[in-house]
Amino acid sequence: MRTIALATLSLAIPSLLAAQSGQFIVRLGTDTLAIEQYTRTPDRLQGEQVLRSPRTVHRLYSATFGPGGAIARFELVTHNVSGAPGPAETKATAEFTGDSAVVTAPRRDSTVTLRVNAGPGAVPFIGQGFGLIEEVARRAKASGGARYTTTMLPLGDTVPLEVTVSARGPDSLTLVLGAIGPLRAHVDAQGALLGLSGIGSTMQVTVERTQGLDFAALGKGFAPRSLGVLSPPDSIKTSVAGAMLAVRYSRPSTRGRAIFGNVVPWNQVWRTGANQATIFETSADLVMAGRPVPAGKYSLWTLPAPGGWKLIVNRNTGQWGTDYNARYDLARLDMTVEQLAQPVEQFTIGIEPKGSRGVLKLEWEKTRASVPLSRK
Repeated sequence: MRTIALATLSLAIPSLLAAQSGQFIVRLGTDTLAIEQYTRTPDRLQGEQVLRSPRTVHRLYSATFGPGGAIARFELVTHNVSGAPGPAETKATAEFTGDSAVVTAPRRDSTVTLRVNAGPGAVPFIGQGFGLIEEVARRAKASGGARYTTTMLPLGDTVPLEVTVSARGPDSLTLVLGAIGPLRAHVDAQGALLGLSGIGSTMQVTVERTQGLDFAALGKGFAPRSLGVLSPPDSIKTSVAGAMLAVRYSRPSTRGRAIFGNVVPWNQVWRTGANQATIFETSADLVMAGRPVPAGKYSLWTLPAPGGWKLIVNRNTGQWGTDYNARYDLARLDMTVEQLAQPVEQFTIGIEPKGSRGVLKLEWEKTRASVPLSRK
């Protein structure tokens, strides 16, 4: 793990920093995913957040800074306000010393204490929490360099996120947090987040800095209106000429967004769904789009492009959907692409048997992409 001089941290957040505050609205397409507000003083960052997925929770967080500017202690209290099953309140804490952290966090029905090599100057990470990400952006701007590296630690994890912040001009930064990103941030001269977009990345949110939110009223209104799992898992099973075929995948929704060429960029390998890599299994040897596919288990990837799509059949399985490795490719298959008369809100994979043959179809928004298959 890379080292960071603690002297640099004292420059990143001056000890005379005036009290500052902010509010954020986090959206996924047309849905409000989270709201957040915070106050930052020289020795403390305090905030609260209402997050609506998979259930609605109200989080209170507090970070206390040591003399050099590094976070010395962090506390996170989470209240289940949705009425869904689960504990009414959980609490996690982290004590940071040098390059390590002692974390106490809930795990199932108990609490665990972990000692983690977090890296010097680590910043805690909470899902969709942008007051803490702004803390990293402020440090990056204060460093004065074109590239800044640090770590963020999700409480309860034993491996921190490696964070890279790259300057893209006087008012913009690109952040990569482990496998999250790239996130494109609009910032002021001190690094305060004015807006952020993850469209086309591994976290598709947009973040707006705002003021005047009636936080209590909004939180109360969101409590009974959880968004559920954003990209729920699903599976299909069918038979084509006696070959048993199965697909396991996750199903993101359009949520008012333009999908292909935007949420799913052109000319980049896509995980063909969300979350973990999509799995395809066949009990018998197949021919797909004219190419042999032996019986077995594969991951499916897609390469969408304005001039034509390809379905990628890959021998590697069980990985997260950002871990594509072309050296395991079995085949790249040309797909037939059609425009749909009616839009499909939730990404759908289907296998349609047609006598001794079949068609594997991907449908989302107003696009259908398909390949023929048959038993060999």
